[in-house]
Amino acid sequence: MAGARGVIRNLTQQGAVSADADVLVIGAGTVGLVIAAELAKAGLKVICLESGAEHQDADEHPLNEVVQTRSVYSGAAHGRFRCLGGSSTRWGGALIPFLEGDLKRRAWPIEHSEILSHLPAVERLFGLQAGSYETADVLGATASDYVARLAKWPPFAKRNVANLFAAEIASEAGPSIWLNATATDFEVENGRLISVTGRASCGSSITVRAQEIVLAAGAIETTRLLLLMDRQNGGAACAPDDQIGRYFHDHLSVAIGELKDADLRSLNRLIGFRFEAGGTMRNLRFELANESPFRETVPPHFVHIGFDKETTGGFDALRDAFRAVQRRRLPNINTLLRLVRGAPWLFKAVWWRFIEKRLLFPEGARLHVHMVIEQAPRPDNRISLSATRTDVFGQPLAEIDWSISEIDIAALRRAGDAFQKSWDQSPLSRLARFVRRPDEDAERDLSKGGGIYHPTGSTRMGDEPAKAVVDRNLNLFRIPNITVLSTSVLPNGGGANPTLMLLLLAQRSVQRLKKVFKVTE
Repeated sequence: MAGARGVIRNLTQQGAVSADADVLVIGAGTVGLVIAAELAKAGLKVICLESGAEHQDADEHPLNEVVQTRSVYSGAAHGRFRCLGGSSTRWGGALIPFLEGDLKRRAWPIEHSEILSHLPAVERLFGLQAGSYETADVLGATASDYVARLAKWPPFAKRNVANLFAAEIASEAGPSIWLNATATDFEVENGRLISVTGRASCGSSITVRAQEIVLAAGAIETTRLLLLMDRQNGGAACAPDDQIGRYFHDHLSVAIGELKDADLRSLNRLIGFRFEAGGTMRNLRFELANESPFRETVPPHFVHIGFDKETTGGFDALRDAFRAVQRRRLPNINTLLRLVRGAPWLFKAVWWRFIEKRLLFPEGARLHVHMVIEQAPRPDNRISLSATRTDVFGQPLAEIDWSISEIDIAALRRAGDAFQKSWDQSPLSRLARFVRRPDEDAERDLSKGGGIYHPTGSTRMGDEPAKAVVDRNLNLFRIPNITVLSTSVLPNGGGANPTLMLLLLAQRSVQRLKKVFKVTE
């Protein structure tokens, strides 16, 4: 019987292991590691099973293989990382809550204010300063359909949750983390999940019995594991509701235009990344205002200004150096040499960093207007289990049946029209002309998804099992000792990236589980 407390272990070559815990967390990624460390800190015995190794150096992981039907969903292979820290090892870092208007009333069983009550805890965790995410005097009063907002970006080293909890996961009092332990077998008894078995490719296994189980393996894998558990236990998880896996959707990202005749210096001051105390960065985006009448006809979305350039330089080298730090690596010699060659830009960038408190645009930057828009949730876009293909453990692969619809294409046109109207009426129009791309070009690119991977909806929350998978506490309706912590619980994608909303829900779940175990603060 393995101990239930302390440090990191590798399941490879361990043989057959068994263990007991108060809480089993499946997934040691962005939220799995957070909830495991926080509950262990409260004195609970926590075991965390992570299917990956300590690091993932490749861009794709073999366990992320899926079967694709209809259109190819590229987020199945990209944007998913299996390792200690999970996707936070590559995460861009933007933290911003959904606006209240993004929470569709009939779908969300939790009030916006209740979710945001956990915001101070998340900001403290990432070392962010408290304060508003909105900023005034950018768009002006005549462009009232949109609101200018500033996401908060932690320093690169703090974006990886494995760095944030390095002391806790190295401590005997912390969670017991098993690497290379893929959950494969689930035992349900009397309406409760009583044990989970994780396996390594070498044949070693660990069976964990726990009172509470948290599924935090990412949207696609969490959905697959619930479907697998349901199959292994005669439909205990979703029959007769048939809701698990349905309404799978994502944000769609596409360049909708370019800024011409731009006053680059003034725009750099206004829309360039901002630096604040403690290394926090902020970037400007535009979202539909809560009271905008466009919310009746246009789905939530956000617009940001990006750039491209014809050649690489100091900006690229500096970015790659910081990304290495985020992945708990040292920059390689090629990156260091590129930093030396990019010295002229770097010297100017240092001045902008400390005097203007802005990130200097790279040399030769061309400014593009990007829209990231919520895809319409549809029940026929779904994740299921493949009937023909299995993974290395003999378990069925996830099968993704997904496509972009005419509804999504029409929504992009309406949103583009709405934003162009607001830009042309705002003071921003004096700094640059917003020139739209031809609709057919933007729509052709939209069909590729855009590379912004925010999968949601396939285990969505709700008030009743006939329409949802988890309740307002993120407990599975049919098996209530399972908490699902993944963006898949979000009923809709909102007008912002969903990472902060998931972290807020994780903090809410920490407080609820403390009450379950009668932990006193």
